[in-house]
Amino acid sequence: MLESKWGLRFVALLLALFMFLSVNNVFDEFLYSNGEAPESEVIEGMPVEILYDEENHYISGAPDQVNVQLYGNTSNVRRLQTTRDFNVFLDLRNRSVGEYEEHFTVEGLPENVTAEVVPETANVNIQELVTRTFEVQAEVSESRVGPNHDLESVQIEPETVTVMGGESEMNRIQYVRATLNDNSRITENRVEEAEVSVFDTQFNKLDVRIDPTHVRVEINVEERSKEVSVSFEVNGQVEEGHSLENVSLNYDTIEVYGTEEVLAELDNINVGVDVDGLTESTTQDVEIDVPEDVDRTEPAVLQADIEIEQDNG
Repeated sequence: MLESKWGLRFVALLLALFMFLSVNNVFDEFLYSNGEAPESEVIEGMPVEILYDEENHYISGAPDQVNVQLYGNTSNVRRLQTTRDFNVFLDLRNRSVGEYEEHFTVEGLPENVTAEVVPETANVNIQELVTRTFEVQAEVSESRVGPNHDLESVQIEPETVTVMGGESEMNRIQYVRATLNDNSRITENRVEEAEVSVFDTQFNKLDVRIDPTHVRVEINVEERSKEVSVSFEVNGQVEEGHSLENVSLNYDTIEVYGTEEVLAELDNINVGVDVDGLTESTTQDVEIDVPEDVDRTEPAVLQADIEIEQDNG
């Protein structure tokens, strides 16, 4: 082909086209200086840093995180996918009060890597900053309190928080609640950390800033109990030639701890005092026999004073 006139022209055309593409860096769109093919990866959940006048403005509508599509040199893209050492900004410092559609910017990328933020823009609302103080409420579900316990008190520290936001959101505030995420059973006094959230009348969570974001919740419970009377019966017979003169217990009433149901039906506990074969006065420990759903009693053991006299003759 090279021997023909048309063959030489065809080769010359190819060489000219190659030089044109090289001079205009067309190949750089596909190949990089290190010979690696371009890479494309999506990094999800990149945090967004919002730049604005924090002393006077409140921003709503801006996402906390975005996805970033990276294009470029394979080794750099893969490194960034691991290290995530670049930044995404939403710069509103030159904006006044109003609604805007703003583009995200990405900084800190190598020269041979480009980025596209998904979504590319955010619809933000800039409002005058309003600051108010609210009392925090905390609710402990009755289902968490042990069956043999009553909820005595719930104390919050600090009792108030500072809420900051745009006027439209601040005017909707109805509830400021400390949300307890621990669902474990409560059978003793405890302290939990709770996140503070702000809601409107329909319990929709409002887009506001809270300081502090968490509070200390002290939950105090007491065991459910009831004071009941104690009676006794004498079991057995003293030794022949002796007489049982008197039996008395050291307590007339005891405190019984248990479920609400069992306590409602319990007014008296009867114990047995064993005098079988006794020949002299003594003090005897008396066990308290309680129903199955009773946790314990105070005292746990009674004492019986037994008086015995020897018969004359």
